[in-house]
Amino acid sequence: MGKFIDLTGQRFGLWTVISRESTVRGHAMWRCRCKCGNEKVVSSYNLRSGMSKSCGCTRKESLDRYYSGRFPAHGLYSTAIYKIYKNMIYRTENPNSKDYKNYGERGIKVCREWRNNFKAFYDWSMSSGYEKSLTIDRIDVNKGYSPDNCRWVSRKIQANNTRVNHTIEFSGKRHTLAEWGDITGIPRLVILKRLKRGWPVDRALTEPVRKTNRA
Repeated sequence: MGKFIDLTGQRFGLWTVISRESTVRGHAMWRCRCKCGNEKVVSSYNLRSGMSKSCGCTRKESLDRYYSGRFPAHGLYSTAIYKIYKNMIYRTENPNSKDYKNYGERGIKVCREWRNNFKAFYDWSMSSGYEKSLTIDRIDVNKGYSPDNCRWVSRKIQANNTRVNHTIEFSGKRHTLAEWGDITGIPRLVILKRLKRGWPVDRALTEPVRKTNRA
């Protein structure tokens, strides 16, 4: 068994060791105080190996810088529109985003005018009908986020514009499943289920829904 080393008072990254707590699986545990004031119990191994350098506040600061870029303080960091702006950048630039494959991986980017200037995005939004109930939508789903390719719409309209929404032609008219659902009164998921079962389009869009199985 190795010689006991007292870490009290020592600094590791932003941690300052306050006191010994216990031993877990052979590792001494130490109560540490982060530079930001938060306290946490950390193992001696994580401290000495550098695996733990802070309570996580540095990561948060890094993410804030990532999201906000080099923008001056604007007092809008806690607003819904700024969250939309952050998420727009996150899904187009960060491979760790669950949505990156549908955006950044496809070459969808945020235009330079907006990426480096939240105020420009904010001003465009305010003059383009932004409301909290609306969501940002790309008119051409194969192009990026820019003033000439974006609009503020309801979630329903955006759903109709998504790449994965089916478009069906019937009686000389072409609509998405959601739109056919509104026109026929048959729920979109019912229409989709019918088509997956091999129903012809005319039957899928005209046969009344049976209440027993919704098909």
